[in-house]
Amino acid sequence: MHHHLEIVMPPTKNIEGAIRTILAPFDENAKASEEYSRSHAFWDWYVIGGRWSGHKLMAKYDAAKIEEFENWMQQEHITVSSLQAGKQTLQPETQIPKVDAKWNEMFPSEKPVACPLFSHSNDQYGRNGLADLLPDDVALLKDVPASLKCSHIIIAGPGYEDKLGTSFMLIDDAWNGVNFMKTAWDRTVTSAVDQYREQLKNYKDDYKAVRMPQADWLVVTVDYHS
Repeated sequence: MHHHLEIVMPPTKNIEGAIRTILAPFDENAKASEEYSRSHAFWDWYVIGGRWSGHKLMAKYDAAKIEEFENWMQQEHITVSSLQAGKQTLQPETQIPKVDAKWNEMFPSEKPVACPLFSHSNDQYGRNGLADLLPDDVALLKDVPASLKCSHIIIAGPGYEDKLGTSFMLIDDAWNGVNFMKTAWDRTVTSAVDQYREQLKNYKDDYKAVRMPQADWLVVTVDYHS
């Protein structure tokens, strides 16, 4: 099953390396060690963006406007493949220019983008690395829409010996040993960050200074499988 994770972390030029470090303790494929017990492992594969690429971009738009675009597709008899793995695939592919043109007409941006609703908008398996991401898949915290939701969030920062690691984590449902149980979190990135900031208030100023999420921190969309 694929899950939508957002990782909030301090600014870095090596985004892929930072994500690897943050997620390493939770790798289901790795063996237990003195450093990692693996008792809380939750992924066996991940990619930055993936099937959730474009979610932060779409969260900026009014839901009624998205519905208007979907209604246009129905009126134009836009068709998709009956096979789906992640995003839907336009079929036949000759529809792509028409759909992309309408998307950019209704949702203009600095540079035209492929319609993020469909699989041609990005490589969902990350074979092209960060070059294939859609706008806002890596965004500044200050630019993240308040409406953005995900099923899992990690807030990272300096941990033991100042090594980058997970400082705070929320998930929309948790395994209690018998069944999955919904949590009280409303799934928004902003409320998770607010909870973490509230928690940090109890710590000393020097500890808070390097761990308190700031406007220029990065928020990275991750697609992981478990």
